[in-house]
Amino acid sequence: MSENALLDQPLVVQLLLREKMLEEKDLPDVQQALNRFSGSVELALVHANLASATDIAQIYANHLHLPIVGASEEENLPLNKELAERIGEKICREKFVLPLKSEHGTLEVAFANPTDLTALEQIQMLTGMVIRPVVAPVTSITDALDEMFGKRDFVKAIASEVDGSGGSQENEDEEVVEEIIDLDRPIPKGRDSHVIRLVNHILSTAVEDGASDIHLEPFENSVRVRMRIDGKLHEISPPPRAMYVPMISRLKVLAKMDIAERRIPQDGAIALSVGGKRIDLRVSTVPTVYGEKMVLRILSKGAIPLDLTKLGFDERQARDFQEAAASPHGLLLVTGPTGSGKSTTLYATLNLLNKPEVNIMTVEDPVEYKFEGLNQVHVRSQVGLTFAAALRAFLRQDPDIIMVGEVRDQETAQICLRAALTGHMVLSTLHTNDALAAVNRLVDMEIERFLLASALRLVEAQRLVRRLCPKCKEPYKLDPDTAARLNLDPDKEYYRPKGCEYCKGTGYKGRVGLFEVIRITPKLRNMISEGAPLPELREEARRQGMSLLADAGLQKVSEGITSLEEVLSVCMADSE
Repeated sequence: MSENALLDQPLVVQLLLREKMLEEKDLPDVQQALNRFSGSVELALVHANLASATDIAQIYANHLHLPIVGASEEENLPLNKELAERIGEKICREKFVLPLKSEHGTLEVAFANPTDLTALEQIQMLTGMVIRPVVAPVTSITDALDEMFGKRDFVKAIASEVDGSGGSQENEDEEVVEEIIDLDRPIPKGRDSHVIRLVNHILSTAVEDGASDIHLEPFENSVRVRMRIDGKLHEISPPPRAMYVPMISRLKVLAKMDIAERRIPQDGAIALSVGGKRIDLRVSTVPTVYGEKMVLRILSKGAIPLDLTKLGFDERQARDFQEAAASPHGLLLVTGPTGSGKSTTLYATLNLLNKPEVNIMTVEDPVEYKFEGLNQVHVRSQVGLTFAAALRAFLRQDPDIIMVGEVRDQETAQICLRAALTGHMVLSTLHTNDALAAVNRLVDMEIERFLLASALRLVEAQRLVRRLCPKCKEPYKLDPDTAARLNLDPDKEYYRPKGCEYCKGTGYKGRVGLFEVIRITPKLRNMISEGAPLPELREEARRQGMSLLADAGLQKVSEGITSLEEVLSVCMADSE
């Protein structure tokens, strides 16, 4: 290499070449290291294993006839945070300098690169002292700074250098800013204030009454407004027919829907703030002969508990369910009809599993609750983003846990099974009457029994029943025939609804889940693989101490949580 080419190299590289610690054939590696580790030449050489920090410090010390400190493992650099703060953490880290001690107007400073005259002048101006330089290995200086100021977070350091907008201007238009409608804010006076007041009143009433859905329905000369509370629809005072279209238009604007389009169904979402609490609404419209019918589903993230027993699981069921969900791989299925709380159960489970070390991916139609830490995908069939397409993509995204909103077809079922058998935990839902009926449903989708048996960890079925009002429920005795038929104690006191002001005359307040949790034990696995009929599978589950839906319902009746009529209406027919 020519003399001029060598002179183009940093001083430390020239000194290392002169001392035969580097060779000319190493120069391409040196250049690559300098390109990769911008900032400090010394640190770049150390990171690339081209030279040790101690050798670099020794070469500088010999060349400049300066003392060297911190060169051995036993010798730690003295820490003086007060002096370091006078210079500032930023300069210490950027220039790789460490003030050691001051006496009689002189400040001793350790430099990783003592030829950096700019750093020396900067420190002199900041402190007003005479600087006495010494040499220290660059790693000793960075270790000392980390000990004084805490380990440096390079991501935050880089982010702090970006302007306040958080990124470049061209991305600004792509950001979707979510508007949260505050129902507690005063309504400004104006031409449309009566429509805004009406909409706000309906929304806040629904939230206060604990409604799960709001139905707005147009007819020829009238309007009907109904709210689903504890699973039952209740009619409330409707607005005049003339206010219906402006009211729907207002809600469509809030939900970012096309107010000019009234011929096709539309979907949207509204974010509300009520009493400082965040509430999400999922909005859906369909065109009817008298205008658009709108349904608003009310979703409160705060209603999803972290403890499964608060949903209605008993201790054993909650333990079995959590252990199965925490398995490293397998298939967990939640079954039940629409509106039985399957999504709430899955979200509560994902909440428990949501940790930084776990990659959780969900595909839903639609995404009901948005959670920090979950990678949630919304199905868009019109552009080809189906459950199956999303699942295929997920398998290339290194997931630990996959949640599939619903297994609707053979392709989705097969991909779920493949994922479960190749080291992923898959959680999903199915529409079946009870837990073990999921086995037959998947076999109908042409899933091989022996594969299903090896993948299944747990199947769960659930229903929602209304809780008896705690203020007015009344005790009574069952007639002996009914008690004998249902295997209940005829001498025990049971409860039924009565009705009071607190529960608005219904006799019920709130809902609770009935659960059938079937853990797939080795015996059940063999029976599934061999094609055992459903009644035999159910009998074996009972023998192993697992409660079926009817058992769970009668247990809630015995505990006075719900009425016998409620349990008979939702699950006894399924179990016969």
